[in-house]
Amino acid sequence: MVKEMVPQQHAGQRPPKGWVPPLGDLLTLLGVYDNVSGYWVGLPLQALTEALLVAEALHTEDRIDERNRIELTVPNGTAKDTTKTKEYEIPSGEVWYLNRLNLVTETEISGNIRISKFPKSDTVDKAYLGTDLAASQDENYDLGAAGQLGADLRLIGGDKITVVATVTVVGGTTADRIVTLNPFGRKSTRLV
Repeated sequence: MVKEMVPQQHAGQRPPKGWVPPLGDLLTLLGVYDNVSGYWVGLPLQALTEALLVAEALHTEDRIDERNRIELTVPNGTAKDTTKTKEYEIPSGEVWYLNRLNLVTETEISGNIRISKFPKSDTVDKAYLGTDLAASQDENYDLGAAGQLGADLRLIGGDKITVVATVTVVGGTTADRIVTLNPFGRKSTRLV
């Protein structure tokens, strides 16, 4: 058996022009051959990250639907302009790709959604809706549509979705009122 010197073993030196690394079971090619310089050039890390994101988005483990709803109850007798919140944290190791949000408000209260991944507004997570959804509404937000995000919303473990309810009537609530957020999409395992 003939021993070969592998150029990558010599730190700081480039392999000779035209040298092809042994691929077999030992090495996965993470570079491309540069025809101009005649050397193998490593792929930028961004190319690998992009490929992992595409693979992550295509690998569905479960669906997100009404079973994952977040309900916020505003108690009877809550005064006008009182704001209540309920937070849901994405479990560690999971990635959620949300493609639709369904927000339902009952009479006497308006609703909104905050996403922790968005920029902060005065140290508070930025609201998804510019103005609160009025009382007694049932609204769907197709996140991939024009005028919305234009793509699925990717949330990773530790990101938070917060449902916000604000009392809108002068006398306050006359019964327990609920704001419900139904997220729709898919779960995956985080690769990046």
